[in-house]
Order: sequence, then C-alpha cells, then structure tokens
Amino acid sequence: MNTPELQQLKMKWLAAKEAGDVQTQLGLLRDHPGEQAALIDFIAAYYATGGAETIPQDMSLLDITMRACQSALERVFEERAAVATLGELRKSRNMSKVDVAKGLRLTVDVWNKFEGGAIELISLSQRQLERLAQFFQVSIDQFGSLLDNSQPAVTLNRRQTRTAANSEQQGPEKQSFAEAIARSTMSRADRQFWLDE
Repeated sequence: MNTPELQQLKMKWLAAKEAGDVQTQLGLLRDHPGEQAALIDFIAAYYATGGAETIPQDMSLLDITMRACQSALERVFEERAAVATLGELRKSRNMSKVDVAKGLRLTVDVWNKFEGGAIELISLSQRQLERLAQFFQVSIDQFGSLLDNSQPAVTLNRRQTRTAANSEQQGPEKQSFAEAIARSTMSRADRQFWLDE
C-alpha cells in the first residue's frame, strides 16, 4: 500500500539519489524496516525502468517493459563482472570501511574479517545474510559468493622447511560470525541486533 509515509520515503530516496548521497539512501532502508520491502521494490523499479533517464510519453508498455528487462540484465551482469570480493563491492559503492561498519551496526574489525575472508559463510543465518545483502542491494547468493571470493591468497612462510610449509599454509584464522562479534567491541544493542533472531 502506498501510504503517505512511504511516499515521503520515496521522495527522500530520489532526492538523495540525485544528490549522490549513498549514506542517506542506505539510511532510509535501514531506519524504516516496516517500509523496507516496499522501498526496495520501488528502487528496483526505478533502476529497471532506466532511473533518471526520461521515457517518452508515447512509448508503448511493451517497449518500456523490454527496456526495463534489458536494463536489469545489464545491471546484474555488469555488477557480477565488475566485483569479485566484498572489498571490491564496498569500493564500487564508494564507501569506506567505517561507513560500512556504521551502516551495518558492526565494528570496523568485524567488517575487516568479512573482507579478509575470516568469517565462515556457513556461520551466517538466513536473516543475517538478508541484512548484509540488503545493505549492499545485492542478492543473498551474490553476497555469499563475494564472501567466498574474499579469501586472501595463501602465503607461505619462507623460513619454514619444505615439509612444514606444505602442512602449514598461512591464511586468516577462520571463525564464525558469532565469534567475531563476541571478540569485538560492539555495543550490547548492536550485538543483540545481529545475534537475536
């Protein structure tokens, strides 16, 4: 239902989009969980129909639909080709690690663990994955793939013997999301936000 509050949120989102204010755009989604689904549908329709690009009034509905479909396909495949890791996704959104941490109600050290591939994908609940994916406006599957791809290159300690090097490759210490939160300096409210289902 298109309530007056939802209409206001849509207008605020459009104003933030025109101003290039990504933080306000993400804040509107985060701060209004009751209208989040409807706002996401609006944003998807905005991009699917060409965004700020004007549509001629005499254009047929079929032409508009085909154009929206083509635009959506280009965005999906361009996005997948353009970014391979969570760090690249963050950079493609012109966000700093601090911006992401604040927007997600995490600490920078926890977000660093995501980008460094230390958080195990299997440790994330469906709800946690949804929150992370929604923040970046990507699918859950895409976020999971980016997390998997965020594994840093395995390095060897050159001082080790060949046998030790083969058995002990160095990489990030793997941990669950809950462990990362427990070791962080997050506030109690932010911990509950992520851990309470």
